[in-house]
Amino acid sequence: MPADVARHDQVVALVTRMLDLHKQLAAEQIPHAKTVVQRQIASTDRQIDALVYELCGLTDAEIAVAEGDHS
Repeated sequence: MPADVARHDQVVALVTRMLDLHKQLAAEQIPHAKTVVQRQIASTDRQIDALVYELCGLTDAEIAVAEGDHS
């Protein structure tokens, strides 16, 4: 299952990036730079979520519920 291995590796890489970004955020002193890192964290978080949803085979409706969109 090479596709599963590739997805696993991608999740690991994104989680590692997320950990590094949180370290950067904690060390950052400049407000604008903090904002940039926070945006990178949000983007990385969305990428992780999308991969997890794909791995779990969630439908759009299930994703909406998982994200708290009950409209």
